Amino acid sequence: MRRMWFLLALAAAVVLPAGCSNVPRDQTGAPEAPVVIATGATLGVYYQYAQAFAQAAGPGLGGMRLLPTLGSVDNLELLGRGEATFAFTAADAAADAYDGIGSFHQPVPLRAVARVYDDYIHLVVPAESPIHDVAGLRGQRVSVGPDGSGTVLIAERILSATGIDPVREIARRSLSINDSVTAMEEHRIDAFFWSGGLKTEGITELARHMPIRLVSLADASERLRQSYGASYRLGTIPAGTYPGVDTVATVAVPNLLVALESTPADLVSRVVTALFANAATISDRVPAAALLDRRVAIFTGDIPLHAGALGYYRSVKMDR
Repeated sequence: MRRMWFLLALAAAVVLPAGCSNVPRDQTGAPEAPVVIATGATLGVYYQYAQAFAQAAGPGLGGMRLLPTLGSVDNLELLGRGEATFAFTAADAAADAYDGIGSFHQPVPLRAVARVYDDYIHLVVPAESPIHDVAGLRGQRVSVGPDGSGTVLIAERILSATGIDPVREIARRSLSINDSVTAMEEHRIDAFFWSGGLKTEGITELARHMPIRLVSLADASERLRQSYGASYRLGTIPAGTYPGVDTVATVAVPNLLVALESTPADLVSRVVTALFANAATISDRVPAAALLDRRVAIFTGDIPLHAGALGYYRSVKMDR
């Protein structure tokens, strides 16, 4: 079923064609293939970010094709198989891929293009729900995100850190952000996890249709940091990020744009140049993109910078 989902998504992938006058060409003079970016579910920030980037910069890069996916782990697998040129991923999933652990049977030769923004872990419940902490999820119908997503990776870690078996002690659902929103509106789940930037369109729409609340994950933050390292930190989702939702403490994790080590340095340099050149245009549509900052973008944790990205950062001098 997962393979069928992927094939359907691939067939529906968005292609933004290049203008005829500025299509980059290879050494033979033939047009280059479009850049393919592995994104995520269409109501998530990865997809919205990639879509805005593609519309702003795609023509100058020979076109961009967006692959809707299950999320970070799926993105990294697609990248490793050569089915994507670039991918958005959470730093914790990228670290697993780089080391060849967890969902990855062998290391993926990743290189970072930029740290783009941070994900904030959302534990969403109806406003009137009796669930007020992670322990309250026992016995409840909980979506932990689809297999292949960064959401399921961190949701399972949060549950385990709280002493909850993520398989046996909840009525587990494996839904995308799109399907989680629908399931909560239809009262088919009691809670769902989502790892995404601020603000996430799907949760904004949900909050407009029904009163919701975010559950604090402050206690999980330090436990995750102790067990899994510096990919995790304490974060805050401010009041008003979503209609009617108060401030809540949560877990934050960086998001990266990555490529393979073998990706041509010239292509990576042109992509990262276009990313920063179009940051203001992208942030008009995707608030998380306003956080893109050259001084922060180089801090990519366990994933080394790609040579093409490193050349770009050196050329623009980080103190500007």
